[in-house]
Amino acid sequence: MIFGDTETTGLLKPEANDLNMQPYITELYLVKLKLVENEFVFVDEFSSFFKPPMPLDPIITKITGITDEMLADAPTFANKYIELCHFFMGEDTFVAHNAAFDVGMIWTELARLQCEIKFPWPYRHLCTVELSLGIEHHRLKLKDLYFKATGLPHTGAHRAKGDVEALDLL
Repeated sequence: MIFGDTETTGLLKPEANDLNMQPYITELYLVKLKLVENEFVFVDEFSSFFKPPMPLDPIITKITGITDEMLADAPTFANKYIELCHFFMGEDTFVAHNAAFDVGMIWTELARLQCEIKFPWPYRHLCTVELSLGIEHHRLKLKDLYFKATGLPHTGAHRAKGDVEALDLL
């Protein structure tokens, strides 16, 4: 089972838009866990910044804390494609807070490489936004869901690893 989160240059646009007009992933954090006796056990992790082909919008830097300087020497998504394939290989479940967005972002990056069909996608995608709709009967932000589950504030919001760590504790 893989838990993951992306940070990006913006929000996905309708599919009719050219791929180059879609946002780019700037940070990806994935953790592979297995369930042993009703507890998750760490198996492996993938963490990387990615350099987009344009400077970040200041609003993205304000939200995420990620700066152009942090991405200056980062690899491109294409440089990490094989490593990502190996990481996903054989896994059956991907979990993300807003899985539709995170899967859509990975799909968009793969589409730019013409590899979206070749990628070893897990067959099941679990979205904590969808799974938690019954709690308040509306979409909960990760920080609110985390607080409901733990009683603690989520301090790592809008950074890929911090958001995945919050998911792991739900």
